[in-house]
Amino acid sequence: MTFGFDRRLFLNFLLSLGVSLLLLGILMGGLAESVNFAILPRIATAIRSTTLSLVFCYFAASVIQSLLRAIRYQVILKTSEKEVPGLFHLLLVSMSRNMFVDMLPARLGELSYVAMLNRGFTVRVEACLSSLSISFVFDLIALGLLLVALLIYQLAISELQPWLIGALLLVVLVSGGLLVFLFPLMAIIGRWLERVRKESKSLVGRLARLVRETAVTLQQVQNSGIITSLLLLSLGVRLAKYLGLYLIFLGVVLPGFSGIDTRPAPVLITLISAEAGASLPVPAFMSFGTYEAGGALAMIALGAEKATSGILLLALHIWSQVIDYSLGIGSLVVFFFVVSHVRAPAEASSGKRAGIYTLLGVVFLGAGMVLFALEARKFMKMGSFTAPQPGISVERGTQASSIPMLGRLHGYVVWSSNRFGNHDIVMLSLPDQKLTRLTTNPHTEYFPRISPDGTRIVFCRSQVPWVSQRNPVPWDVYILDLKTGKEKLVVRYGNVPTWSEDGKKIRFQRRSNQFVEYNLITGKERVLLETGKQGFLSSSVSLGGPVFSDKRQETAVTLRGGKRATVVIDRQRHIRRVGDGCQLDWAPDSSYLYYVDHGGKMKNAFYKVDPDTLKRVRWFDSPTEYSHEYFPKVANTGDFLVYGASTGAHEHDRADYEIFLWRIGSPYSEAVRLSYHTGNDCWPDIHLQQPAK
Repeated sequence: MTFGFDRRLFLNFLLSLGVSLLLLGILMGGLAESVNFAILPRIATAIRSTTLSLVFCYFAASVIQSLLRAIRYQVILKTSEKEVPGLFHLLLVSMSRNMFVDMLPARLGELSYVAMLNRGFTVRVEACLSSLSISFVFDLIALGLLLVALLIYQLAISELQPWLIGALLLVVLVSGGLLVFLFPLMAIIGRWLERVRKESKSLVGRLARLVRETAVTLQQVQNSGIITSLLLLSLGVRLAKYLGLYLIFLGVVLPGFSGIDTRPAPVLITLISAEAGASLPVPAFMSFGTYEAGGALAMIALGAEKATSGILLLALHIWSQVIDYSLGIGSLVVFFFVVSHVRAPAEASSGKRAGIYTLLGVVFLGAGMVLFALEARKFMKMGSFTAPQPGISVERGTQASSIPMLGRLHGYVVWSSNRFGNHDIVMLSLPDQKLTRLTTNPHTEYFPRISPDGTRIVFCRSQVPWVSQRNPVPWDVYILDLKTGKEKLVVRYGNVPTWSEDGKKIRFQRRSNQFVEYNLITGKERVLLETGKQGFLSSSVSLGGPVFSDKRQETAVTLRGGKRATVVIDRQRHIRRVGDGCQLDWAPDSSYLYYVDHGGKMKNAFYKVDPDTLKRVRWFDSPTEYSHEYFPKVANTGDFLVYGASTGAHEHDRADYEIFLWRIGSPYSEAVRLSYHTGNDCWPDIHLQQPAK
């Protein structure tokens, strides 16, 4: 036996792969757009701590639900069609339909069922529409019966929610209205449109024929005696669906949420409300936002806290969508292969049709790969959702205390370190080199910057225990008085703060697109720069680490997102490009700029830039194994540079960066290592009492 190359099978594979990647990209994009950066860490924590065994139970319940739907479709189709797709084929359609149903508002994704049955298995459109509409009505009827049972239960325990009666009445009215429309009215409309069809061969005539034949098909179903079977199957669908959702609800709640009512009745009310919100004709992709709003309103009405409800519902929605899309994408891939074999004997593709099919396969594959890659890159840029390991202390090679340069320095160095279990601010005093832990809060702290007089430190603290430094939003700005040890919250939603030259103001980044100045005396804020406003850059552009020069009245900043560059911006918002790279900063007297860019031993080095001509020169690149340099900061005295460096690992808040000190102008090899720990040390700053001799 020999096996030849099956061109049609290969093209189906390309098409299936392209569609799958496209859908995965769309799903990832929908998740990214729906999740606010400020709550991303809490969402990540909820998802990470979810009980996986209960997620698997939801997976099993979803398969059972899809199987019951497939059986119901088959029962309905047999009343009007001579040839009906097999149960396996209908199961593929059902699981694919579960994926598509939330892609468009008001459940318009249901029409994927019609398209797949008609184009894939040549089932008449009229039969597809009738089976779809009847299934929808019986789903509502089954929901009404569940609400009745819930109502009786609440009456029995004297905890009646009055609005539940309204929900039941709404379901009864809608399902009753649809039954009247589908059976008596559709038949009447069909007979009236029959006359229109005879008189017109236009689009109106074809539409009239479709309605008429659909009405006939509905009548056949009505006379078939399958009502009891449909009702039982529909109840099974609803029970499997809500049982699965209840179990995954428990999987999300039990490990990480306290005070949430997990009794079946309140949870069922929440789930039904979330489903109702998702069904609204609101332009929300994959129902993100509408689902959470509907469910959260019910939870709040039942006594839950607002923010907790939203996070819980979003985590639940993400898990359910991941499972539904996994099943749907897998079913869609198998569907393409099945269709190619079912229809191949009946269709001899012409050369032209084969060419079109090839083109479609290539287009879908290309679009899917591009979208998936872009969305995957966005997720990677969100940073890690888990804190890094604290690491351990390591032996010093050459005792730093014996280095003469350090013995002549008086001052201190601060940086962020996770050596105590989470990122805290630490201080190394000079010349005694005593390491002190300045903060002990369980939340993440980083980017310490020393005040001009050396008495205070401004820094960022995360709003939840762990936040990646790649997430610029959920941070607050604090000031620590080094003499008293007292902390003070200065601003909410502030990141990468810096001091003004006189120490009376701080400037910080807010939500990626604002550069804000805060007056410590008056307590007033002033926006210095904001992308997307008054013609200044696009709203797609993010600001990274902006630093203002009081002497030059200019801002040094890294642009990301819609525009990537390191630039200098004056008060008239004229932009001058420095180069690529990042972490652009001013010298203490603003006589030069310095930043990180490519070109060093381990891909990057520090560069010095003339602020007038923007001419740059390579400034520092360590010849040692620690040559992946970042976080440069010039001392207040202007004669020393403190920085972090790794042996090649990059992630700023996870890699094993060590802190080094270099006397500016001395050989690169004379840089002194200050930290000896395998944990993460980052974002140092240094304050000296006077220039070293």
